[in-house]
Amino acid sequence: MAKKLEYQETFQAILNAENIILTTHRSPDGDAIGSTMGLSRFIEKLGKKCTVVAPDQFPEFLHWIPGANDIIRFDKNKELVKQLLDDADLVFSLDYNVKSRVGEEFGGILEGLDKKMIMIDHHREPAQDYTHYIHDIEASSTCQLVYDFISYSGNKDKIDVEICEALYSGILTDTGSFRFPSTSARTHAIVGEMMEIGLEISKVYNLIYDNNSIDRLQLLGFVLGDKLRYHGDIGMAYMTLSHQEMKDHNYQAGDTEGFVNYALSIKGVKFSCLMKENENGSVRMSFRSKGDFDVNTFARNNFEGGGHLNAAGGRSLTSLQETEEKFVAKAIEAQSK
Repeated sequence: MAKKLEYQETFQAILNAENIILTTHRSPDGDAIGSTMGLSRFIEKLGKKCTVVAPDQFPEFLHWIPGANDIIRFDKNKELVKQLLDDADLVFSLDYNVKSRVGEEFGGILEGLDKKMIMIDHHREPAQDYTHYIHDIEASSTCQLVYDFISYSGNKDKIDVEICEALYSGILTDTGSFRFPSTSARTHAIVGEMMEIGLEISKVYNLIYDNNSIDRLQLLGFVLGDKLRYHGDIGMAYMTLSHQEMKDHNYQAGDTEGFVNYALSIKGVKFSCLMKENENGSVRMSFRSKGDFDVNTFARNNFEGGGHLNAAGGRSLTSLQETEEKFVAKAIEAQSK
């Protein structure tokens, strides 16, 4: 748990500000959108102006979260975002540990800001250039840290059902529906407190997981049937998707969410990867593991990435085929140590 002093310092920084910007990482997921929207609603209850900026598109299944449709996308409104940041007197980074995770151009703008900046995050090895931190790698999610911040700063009475819905969305998705090792007794206690406030957990689950498009399910069938590769000798499985294959299945942002976990679910597999080719030919990579196989270190050492012990991301600027070949070679090397 973060230190109580950090909660109070962050709360005081909010009280001293009038115009606050919340930012999150590129390709926002449930924890990114949930944490920004939950914190935004709390800040607005304090009578402050609060704007949420995301680098780019986020999945359709998260648009129901209260306030999500008011998020400003940097890739569509660059000049507006620059002006908003110029006018802000406090900027938050939620669910990312280094500014490069918002993208090169947006990250460069954040690096150049002469503003008070606060990080709320649970990823390893955070940057050291923030004014205040609420950071804990043991937390299940950034949403859990936001809930604890609001609660332990003496403002639990301001947590309403909409804040709970936003924060529960991130907790639910980042814990893999409470099955990942990061799920703690505190995580479950928070959900219990949210239910007492009025959270309907089945409602949120259905909105996130039971709203699949037919295209997404057909893409999943294609990946599992044609693109899954299994290396039982080293306990590894992976999947690749070319940009054309995604286009052929009418891919929308978020459609491959959770796909990498299917590879990890194979008996005997302790390390999995999903590689997706971007339109520009670069490759985005998602890593998952079981036990003590450290995908954070694997991603950092080989694919310009990082994250958590058992969940991380990375990227490659070489072709999808070259990336696949390098991944397999590095996986074999890592498992032989």
